[in-house]
Amino acid sequence: MSAPGSSLIRLEQLCKSYTMGGQSFLALDHITLDVREGDFMAVVGPSGSGKSTLMNVLGCLDQPSSGTYYLDGVEVERLSDNKLATIRNQKIGFIFQQYHLLPKLRVIDNVELPLIYRGMSRRERRERTIEALQKVGLGDKLHHLPSQLSGGQQQRVAIARALAGQPPLLLADEPTGALDSRTSREVMALLQELGGEGNTIVLITHDPAVAAQARRVVRISDGRLTEEKGAVS
Repeated sequence: MSAPGSSLIRLEQLCKSYTMGGQSFLALDHITLDVREGDFMAVVGPSGSGKSTLMNVLGCLDQPSSGTYYLDGVEVERLSDNKLATIRNQKIGFIFQQYHLLPKLRVIDNVELPLIYRGMSRRERRERTIEALQKVGLGDKLHHLPSQLSGGQQQRVAIARALAGQPPLLLADEPTGALDSRTSREVMALLQELGGEGNTIVLITHDPAVAAQARRVVRISDGRLTEEKGAVS
């Protein structure tokens, strides 16, 4: 575990290339990035800029072609698929644009599900789940189905699911992309509150207005990063 304020994420000359139609395409171009514990950082860029590829690498959903990726002190880019799955379950809380809630499970069961995969006791799972749902303002919706909730409430369930495991990193991929403007503001206010409590958040977005609400903003273009505000000294 990293010491408070130390590097939680460290990318060193990281590249990701793909072969399409017999030609090699460099989606991430020698990226070096440091994210410290407690950072709230946004990565902003248009479609095709490389931000989705970067999100997949940060989330251990894909592996880089070259370079080094340290997450919470562990060099992850050469780990086996099983070990990467464990990293995803224990180190990263995912918040996706489309929520990815199971429609036939109640809210409390959706949030609890990743904790079952950890082998956590039923009592501890329930305590963490209820605490996380209360934190996002849904303590009165435990037994609702996702279809009984608004889009903003479903996104709050997804945030609670990410929080319940108490991971070092919250990785939010276009978390407001499916929401109207008012609900987007509510979700961003919640993420800012979580960032203010010391959670480390990396937010991937195409929207500069959403990115501007983070404490650090980096822009990605043609697979390269440039810091716009809040640079780590």
